[in-house]
Formats: sequence, structure tokens, C-alpha cells
Amino acid sequence: MKGFLVAVLLIASMARAVTAAEIVNTTAAGIAVDGFDMLAYFELGRAVKGSADHSVIYKGAQWLFTSPDHRNAFADYPARYAPKYNGFCAVAVSEGAAAEVDFINGWTIVDGALFLNWSADVKRVFLTELSERLPAAQRNWPDVHFDMRAGIRQVARHADFPEEGIVHPQPAPPP
Repeated sequence: MKGFLVAVLLIASMARAVTAAEIVNTTAAGIAVDGFDMLAYFELGRAVKGSADHSVIYKGAQWLFTSPDHRNAFADYPARYAPKYNGFCAVAVSEGAAAEVDFINGWTIVDGALFLNWSADVKRVFLTELSERLPAAQRNWPDVHFDMRAGIRQVARHADFPEEGIVHPQPAPPP
């Protein structure tokens, strides 16, 4: 019985610790989504790097923007502009996994929501299989996120696949 109580207390304390923070796709310095301006995807239709001069803290990460207007719009409605699955790959989440993304070529907006994916090729899979991928990702995200917070789910990293040529933080794309 004593062992059972210790296990219950351990699980309860782990659940409290795990729910204390969000896991967002950030750089080692805590910059969300490699410093890309989330509103640029919506308003400019392309990936653009933001600036620390126009930043806001959301979900414990620093989000950068190209202008005070973009920063303020995000601060007023972060759930509208922040990428789904805290900036992790939508296809990976649909498969119960977590993976980095290509901020320049892997993004898409569907029904007013920003989705990021591992690469341009994976984005095409996402869009082709949208009717299956979206519901699966929605179902899987709570477990994927919980496991990442608990440190029991690893994130697939582009660094482990150098042949793909994607490095993080991703540099600004050419204008």
C-alpha cells in the first residue's frame, strides 16, 4: 500500500509540473518560431523575419514582428495568428509525433489558421490529405504536447537530416 501511495503522489506531482508550461517551437534563446513574423504569413503571404524591437511574450516565448502594428495585432489576438500545435509540424502531430518545421517553405493557411510542416514536400502531403490529417492532429496534439512537456517525446530535428539543407534558426529568405 505504501508503494502505491508513493506512485500516486509521484504521478500527481509530475502532472502538476508538466502542466506548468507550454512547449513552443523556439530557438535555444527562447525566440518563438525562429523569429519569423506570424502576421507576415497572413498579410504578406510570405515568411519574413521579425525584430526584437517589436516583440511580445506569449506562452513563455518571445515572438518577433516586423512592426508595432503586427506586434499589437498578435498581442490582441494571439490564438488567431499563432501557428497550430505551437509551431510544430502538423503532419508529424497527425501521426502522434513532434518535428521541427521549414518556416520558409513548409507553411500554409487553412480556414484562417496557420499550419507549419517539416518541408515543402510534407506540406504537400498535408494539403493532399487534409481531411484525414486535421482531425488526427487535433486528436493527437494534447498527448504529443503533454509528452513533450514531460520529456518523454523527442522532437525530430532537421540537424539529424542534413541532406535536407534546413538549418535552425532559419535565416531570412531572400526578399
